[in-house]
Amino acid sequence: CSLMAFALQALRCRVQDYPDMAWAIYMPTPLQEDVETRARVLSRISGDCRGIASNALPAVTPGLLGGGSGGASDVIGRVSSLAQEAQGCRQVQQALTEARDDEERMALVEELHGHIRKLSRCPHGNHVIQKCIDVMPPSSLQFMIPEIMEDKLHAIARHKYGCRIVQRLVEHCPAEQVHDLVGLLLAEFLELSQHGYGKFIVNNLLRHAVGEQRIRLTELVQQHVAELALHQNGCAVLNTALEHGNFADRGRLDESILEASDRIAFTVHTMYSSAIITNLLNLLDGPRCQRLLSLLGANLKLEEVFQRGPSDEPYDDWCSEL
Repeated sequence: CSLMAFALQALRCRVQDYPDMAWAIYMPTPLQEDVETRARVLSRISGDCRGIASNALPAVTPGLLGGGSGGASDVIGRVSSLAQEAQGCRQVQQALTEARDDEERMALVEELHGHIRKLSRCPHGNHVIQKCIDVMPPSSLQFMIPEIMEDKLHAIARHKYGCRIVQRLVEHCPAEQVHDLVGLLLAEFLELSQHGYGKFIVNNLLRHAVGEQRIRLTELVQQHVAELALHQNGCAVLNTALEHGNFADRGRLDESILEASDRIAFTVHTMYSSAIITNLLNLLDGPRCQRLLSLLGANLKLEEVFQRGPSDEPYDDWCSEL
């Protein structure tokens, strides 16, 4: 057969030109590292056209394109390097998921010692670290915390991928295990709250912090209400505090917001305005609710604040009572 299906011709060209292509990182690892493997693939594509014509493709050697079955034996000894690759990070995650027991998983995780800071900021490696946190017992993750805290914690906390690792540790580890980590984060509360990625960490703490650190976090929110209200990311933090605080904390917070009346008008211009104001209307009693509506009415029509819909029922209820 002298003809070849167009799709196979395109595949042959791609494999042949593979080293020079920008999308090369998304191809299986064996095709990156082994010229002989690439040649075998080209041979199979170009070979038995009669088999192709009869829809009977030649058998492909297992693992030729996929880099193995994905088990622990396929990645052991090269976990940290695979974790930094698009395909490799998937292999490592699969190996962690399908490992026979924690002992086999631990053998994989131990290869990440000394690489946590680098992988936390890697677009592929961060997924491997999150998978480790998800499948391993907290005691096995202790080595990660000093590496995350080493030198500049604020750099990871403000990083697009690094902030995810900090959040997963807070969610999965006991409070005493991440006590020092959370303490350093609270020391930079305002800066994190106003940062595009840092705000996710503060919101995560508002959902998961316990004990004295939760009390301290609540105090910080109340103390910095005015600064938070002046910043869109800060308004996101205010909204989370209103949604996830206990009743007493929310009551103190709504009073703090009203006391910052000269700044409250700004919140109506942020994407979180509807949620914040709805939460306040649910919390405030009649006189204080009227005060809030007066503050808002002096700056903007409420109809411009809310996207009309079922979520706006508290606003309708309050207005009918005033």
